[in-house]
Amino acid sequence: MTQDRPEAPELLDAVAEFLFAQVRPAVPGELRFRTLVAANLCAVVARELRAGERPLREDLELFVSLGAEGGAEDDPLALRVRAAEADLAVRLRSGELDGRLVETAVALRAHVHRKLEVARPGYDSPEAAG
Repeated sequence: MTQDRPEAPELLDAVAEFLFAQVRPAVPGELRFRTLVAANLCAVVARELRAGERPLREDLELFVSLGAEGGAEDDPLALRVRAAEADLAVRLRSGELDGRLVETAVALRAHVHRKLEVARPGYDSPEAAG
């Protein structure tokens, strides 16, 4: 059961905005970076909560499609993803995927893009490059 609104992501967004807009400019210079880190952490956790298990399911599907094994079916999803990711790394290092490097690179690029959209949305926008 969840509480009434605001929900956790909304609360975290509010804390992030408060830290960034009001606290960061008011704190001594040596604390501004840490305040910015705390604001960013709140924003990332809010995006992770909104995304739910979807990114984990997508990652597991991707890693398995590249031949990785994802642990036991009754393991928690996050544990299965970590197992599949580790197995995929072993397969890459061993050269097992050398014949599928283009396919693997394209798939892993999509994986990294998905992770960055949670960590830093818009990182690849033209505005971010300028």
